[in-house]
Amino acid sequence: MAINAFSASLLSALLLFQPAVSDAIEFRDTQGLYEALTHENLNDVDFLRSSGLSVGGWIAAGGNYNPDHPVDRSNTPVSFNYRANEFNLEQLNLFVERQTVTGSDQWGLGGRFDGMFGLDSPFTQAAGHWDQHLIDDNDLRFYKVAIPQAYAEVYAPFGNGVTAKIGRFYTIIGYESVASPPNFFYSHTYSMKSSPFTHTGVLLSYPLQSNLTFYSGAVTGVDNFDRQFGAWSYLGGFNWTGEDNATSFSFSVLNGDVSETLDDNLTYLSAVFQYPLTERLHYVLQHDRGRQDNVMGAGTETAEWYSIVQYLTYSITDSLGAGLRAEWFRDQHGVRYGAGEAGYYALTGGLNWKPLNWLTVRPEIRYEWADAASPAFSGGTQQDQFLAGADFVVQF
Repeated sequence: MAINAFSASLLSALLLFQPAVSDAIEFRDTQGLYEALTHENLNDVDFLRSSGLSVGGWIAAGGNYNPDHPVDRSNTPVSFNYRANEFNLEQLNLFVERQTVTGSDQWGLGGRFDGMFGLDSPFTQAAGHWDQHLIDDNDLRFYKVAIPQAYAEVYAPFGNGVTAKIGRFYTIIGYESVASPPNFFYSHTYSMKSSPFTHTGVLLSYPLQSNLTFYSGAVTGVDNFDRQFGAWSYLGGFNWTGEDNATSFSFSVLNGDVSETLDDNLTYLSAVFQYPLTERLHYVLQHDRGRQDNVMGAGTETAEWYSIVQYLTYSITDSLGAGLRAEWFRDQHGVRYGAGEAGYYALTGGLNWKPLNWLTVRPEIRYEWADAASPAFSGGTQQDQFLAGADFVVQF
């Protein structure tokens, strides 16, 4: 309750804050809240500049109204913004980063460390990692601490340049991001929930051409750190960008065993195509497919799931966009969600409003339904669900 009160107070303060007319343009054009309030860039501190480091972060907070008023206040199988009829702090994320200089004939060294607190943190914790035990459920039931990224990055001037990311990092699979700021919508897709969020290991990237980059590496599976450390997976793919810098196609794959002792190969495939239909209208098509052998406790030897997601976003002005997202997710053997063999359908419409460079507001409405043997929503009592939600993201 204290966290919700704090988040609500912060939102009210931001919406009520009105800079003086003489400062309005400067306030709007600043890149972060700290700079807007102090007229100083935190990264201009001598120590940070001399070491090549930068610091930053964001706060993301919001809530959903669910007219079904589920008893457990859960919007599941919706993930991340899964709490119903509450205002929550989704992400308080702080990072320190040293960008790796690439594209030269000199070696480069960089890296990044992210710390996250909030409702989204349990999704970004690594299985077997110590961050799962930093906050006890008796203290804060839903709010946790996570370290979603902690990696070093090395650039080697071989050929066109090889960059190695070593440590824990966000996945290259899929279109939507765990980090809140890059996403158009407040909510996430079933496809995103069913894909990896993080990996631990080594990932190499190599630009074969200026618009074509290949990825290849070895990781300890899905959202894993040191549990089943002997079960390694291959992570790889490529990203192609057209001459217009707006058309792109990416493909990524994860393949490997989940367990050290079982033959339980897990495979994720994801393809994302982006295309500008007009100067303002942008289209995205994503197709994902997953398969796992020897699924323990699922009553089947092999489980499969697959999805198609489509996005249409339209830039009304430089600071306001409207979007529509449509998804079909097939849980073929009922292992990704709890309603058995089922197909899930979701339609989401929303706005992405950026009144200030450092503030984004994302209202949306979402309707979803399932063709499942048992009801999939409101604690197993409803076959469909309507949500009206909104969040704001403040970048420091």
